[in-house]
Amino acid sequence: MRSTGPAVAGSDPPATKWFMLAIVSAGFVAMTVNWFNISTGFGAIGEEFGVAIPDVAFLISIFVAAYGILHIPGGLLATKWGLRRTLALGLAIEAVGSLLSATATSFEMLVVWRALAGVGASIFAAVGIAAVSVWFRDHQHALALGVSSAAFSVGTALGLYTWADITAATSWRTSVVTGGVLCLAVAALSALCFRVPRGLDSLTGVHLTREGLKKTLVNKEIWLFGLAFFGAYGSYLGASQLISGYGADRAFPDGQIAAAAFLIGIAGVPGSIAAGWLADRYLTPRILFMIGAVLEAVFLMSVPFAGPGTFWIPALGIGFMFNFVFAIWQTVPGSIRSIAPENIGTAVGLMLTISAAGGFVLPWAFGLIVDGPGYTAAWIFLGVVSALTVGFCLFSRTRTRATLPPRGARDLDRAVGAAEA
Repeated sequence: MRSTGPAVAGSDPPATKWFMLAIVSAGFVAMTVNWFNISTGFGAIGEEFGVAIPDVAFLISIFVAAYGILHIPGGLLATKWGLRRTLALGLAIEAVGSLLSATATSFEMLVVWRALAGVGASIFAAVGIAAVSVWFRDHQHALALGVSSAAFSVGTALGLYTWADITAATSWRTSVVTGGVLCLAVAALSALCFRVPRGLDSLTGVHLTREGLKKTLVNKEIWLFGLAFFGAYGSYLGASQLISGYGADRAFPDGQIAAAAFLIGIAGVPGSIAAGWLADRYLTPRILFMIGAVLEAVFLMSVPFAGPGTFWIPALGIGFMFNFVFAIWQTVPGSIRSIAPENIGTAVGLMLTISAAGGFVLPWAFGLIVDGPGYTAAWIFLGVVSALTVGFCLFSRTRTRATLPPRGARDLDRAVGAAEA
């Protein structure tokens, strides 16, 4: 007799998890478009509000600051409300922040709305990684996260390159509105179509427990990998948005500057997928993470030594290696046995919060060094910090394959037993 009991986790049609991955990946594209597209209007924003370009760059820092503070609350919301509603909420808040940015009548108001957009991105980012992990935790985990990380890169490239054309053809206000509408559309798609695997009802929302929070927030592996990514993460966030200004300061041709801005984003697509493929088959995540971070540091330090014809090479290398590292780094929370599936978002949020501090501190330090010793010292500084902080993962003991934690395994066993009854 056919069972009428609870659906079994893993009984979903094979195509379902890939459809869920596509939804989350679209969210990462929308999230990063609305993160980076504001930089294409810096010149016009500075002129309109009478603000110098170095001060306009504060819009980068305020977004990243807001982005860094709500990763953990976003994860807690996902535990309490479920993944689907939290994914949609994060994108909707970012969309509203972008749309309101277009209404700003002062620079101070624009700063507020950019912070709001950062809050939305903060909520979505950690939960988006968790939403992929729960579908691929036991098979093709790194590859799936490589795909979603590639979507991050696509959004970065679109925001820096395609949205530059939109800004040039219209205005910076129209440009951010376009990005906001895209983000709102993907938020609606997430609310309507995303769901969690069958049999894992805890992912639709459960009560927060002290034990679950303790196992997540004081986990040694989470802290080590968060600190290990501090330099590489913060350096990329700064480099991707400052490399165009550096090229202009060096009087490089506009075509070379545009190519560098595009490549530092789009190169992450093959970088992410290559990392996922390698991590699932050959080397341990820790080894690949360290190799990638050190190579990113090398490319960062090579930027000031590139000429007009080779400016694109370090840009490509930075983008490729950052996303190579990012894809592997995201697998850590899903591979820790003691972290329940519903708490993966909070674990990712903690890692992102630690690392995102670099996104605020390092661009600020970069600017101070440029005003002193100059650009060469500033780029070398980013590379050195990236190479040094990766050493934290030497103290980790991550496993090579993800496994369900005890609670997740019990949920699955109960579902299987009910289905077989």
